[in-house]
Amino acid sequence: MAGDFSAIEGASLCLLPERLDTAAAPALKALLEQSKAQADGGVLQLDATQVTYLGGLCLQILLASQCSFVGVSEAVREAYGLFGVNAYLTAPCAVLEKKA
Repeated sequence: MAGDFSAIEGASLCLLPERLDTAAAPALKALLEQSKAQADGGVLQLDATQVTYLGGLCLQILLASQCSFVGVSEAVREAYGLFGVNAYLTAPCAVLEKKA
């Protein structure tokens, strides 16, 4: 697992499920909302090291969450690359700020 991923001290961590296909989208959205609520306004980071499949709908949900990653699997890296959004893997908020 190569990349510029580092855990932020005091951040909450959300472990993503293995398969993130269209059927998993509602559960992923609920998981992220619940994890953000439990973080109580703090930073939420995502651990995607166990993800074996990432479909377009779940990728959109992850992008919309604006959470950073502490690690990603090759399947996640490949999906972000195929959709042309791999810059969001290492700095989702920084990419959004540059566009504003």
